Amino acid sequence: MCTEMKVWKQLYLIVWLTFLQIIIILLPRLGGSLVDLHAALGFVILGLAHYDYAILKRTEAPNRLKRIAKSTAVLATIQIILGLVLYADLRLNVSIPLVSVVVFIHLVIALAIITQAASVATAYDMWEEHEYTSSKK
Repeated sequence: MCTEMKVWKQLYLIVWLTFLQIIIILLPRLGGSLVDLHAALGFVILGLAHYDYAILKRTEAPNRLKRIAKSTAVLATIQIILGLVLYADLRLNVSIPLVSVVVFIHLVIALAIITQAASVATAYDMWEEHEYTSSKK
């Protein structure tokens, strides 16, 4: 019995973890622990995005899926950089100029990660299962 998680499931895991990050950060501030949890999830997403891209590169999957997975990994890397800036502002009391712009970009990239990971997960699953058949009869 194979215990490895299928690639498409890992891609959907990125979607749900990113969604959870957004929900966590919207919760009323109960202290820094939510910010720390948000940051920890960011590192998990970063690792998953790069791992999934590395796996997809070695498959015969369509190149478009590989390009989207690569861009998702790049976006996850940018997210970590922006997240570290925001973490410094929130937790380390470092005054960051234009922090609201950084927050906005951070949110936009999170939504892009959700969109891209979901599209690759669905398309890869369909490709892997050979479900590209016409519905016309």
